[in-house]
Amino acid sequence: MRRASESWSRGPVERGISEFGQLLGEMIAQIPGARGAVLSDGSDDTIDTALRIGAISAIDVCIAGAQVGQAITRLNNTSVLFGLGRPQVVLETETGILISQLLVREYLLTMVLHRNANVARAMREFEQAADTLRRLLE
Repeated sequence: MRRASESWSRGPVERGISEFGQLLGEMIAQIPGARGAVLSDGSDDTIDTALRIGAISAIDVCIAGAQVGQAITRLNNTSVLFGLGRPQVVLETETGILISQLLVREYLLTMVLHRNANVARAMREFEQAADTLRRLLE
């Protein structure tokens, strides 16, 4: 039996409406403490989302992707200019973790996690989903 304090870590996942949303949902379901993920385009518009029901609202997942999108695009341009490759940003705060990466062109993958999520597993699942999304978007 799960304790109430662990209710943030697992629960039903609402998958998006497209193949992208299904993939995001699979990623979220594999990571205890994952709250939501969004695939957005270069205009900071949402393509699709997935979220753990009760852990985050759909609008908050979309806002996370839109807010980080422009900064990640600029960071990517600088990183490529200096020959460093594609950057992946991980922001840790006292209340949560955000992982974001520019995939191809200006498509961005962003995931929001609870602060007690398994970050190592999240990074592994995020990278696998990012690779699959890159192939689908190319």
